[in-house]
Amino acid sequence: MLKSYEAIYDRGRLHWTRDKPPDSRMRVIVTVIEEEIEALEATQRKALLDQARGSVTPRRTKAEIDRDISEMRSEWRRD
Repeated sequence: MLKSYEAIYDRGRLHWTRDKPPDSRMRVIVTVIEEEIEALEATQRKALLDQARGSVTPRRTKAEIDRDISEMRSEWRRD
């Protein structure tokens, strides 16, 4: 089975961006997406996070989610 893992190749080394494959010897296929990736400076990272802040709605409680599901189910029964 094929599994995908994202990494950044830097000077001969792979730096995993999320989960990494299990520590064992394996055959891999490497696809280059970009020729060069520059690391963001700390000020750039902060600016990016500041821009993104507030773009995601606040987390909802389980009770709120359950209420919405109940409302949807009752609407489906009416149709």
